[in-house]
Amino acid sequence: MSTRIEQYQKRVLDKALPLSEKVVEAFYRYPRHLCVPEYTMAEAYSDHPLLLWNKPPYISTISQPSFVLKILDLLQIHHGHRVFELGSGSGWNTALMAYLVGESGKVISVEVIPELAIRAQKYLEKNRIFNALVKLGDGFEGDTSEAPFDRIIFTAGANEFPEKLFDQLKIGGLMIFVRENDLGYDFLELIEKQGNGMPLVLRTIPCSFVSVIRKSAGDADTPPA
Repeated sequence: MSTRIEQYQKRVLDKALPLSEKVVEAFYRYPRHLCVPEYTMAEAYSDHPLLLWNKPPYISTISQPSFVLKILDLLQIHHGHRVFELGSGSGWNTALMAYLVGESGKVISVEVIPELAIRAQKYLEKNRIFNALVKLGDGFEGDTSEAPFDRIIFTAGANEFPEKLFDQLKIGGLMIFVRENDLGYDFLELIEKQGNGMPLVLRTIPCSFVSVIRKSAGDADTPPA
C-alpha cells in the first residue's frame, strides 16, 4: 500500500516541481488522501479538483494537488509567519501552511460553510495541529483580532477586491487573490503590499476556482463546534 501511495505522490510532485524543500516536506507530512476519505486513493491524488460540498447556495472543492503546491511555493511562507486563509475546505491547505509557519507561526482560516468549518477543524485537531484555527464566517472581513498578517491566500474567486482584508496585510506582505472576470476563467494574482499601502501585482496566472460566497459578519461563530 505504501508503495502505491508513494507512486501517486511522486506523480503529483513531478507536475508541481520545482518546489521549495519545505513545501515538499509539508506535502509528505500531511498526505492528501487522509483529508478526503470519501474518495479513493487514486481519486485523492488525481491532478484535478474534487467536489467537497454542493448544496445551494454553497459549492466547495479541493483544488488539484499540483496547483496547491505551486501556489504555496509562490506565496513564500516562512517560519513564524501569520497567515490568513479565505476558505478552509477540507483543511488540507490549512495543514500544509501550518507546517510551513512552524510552531512560532499561526494560520487563521475562515470558512463560510458550517459543515466544512467543522470538518476542517476536526482534521486539524485529529492531526494535532495546534498552530492553525478554523473560524466560521465571512472571509472578506478578515480577522482584526489576529491581524496583521504576513500572508493572505484566497481559495475561491471574487470580482470584488477585498479592501478590508488587504488592510490587514503587513507592508511588504504577499497575498494570493483569485480575480474573476468574464473571459470564462479566473486570474490568480500574487500581490505585494507596497510601502504606500497600495497593491502591486507581481504575477498573474490563469486558473479556475469556485466563487466566494459571503455572509454577514454577525453570522460568524468562532471556532466551529
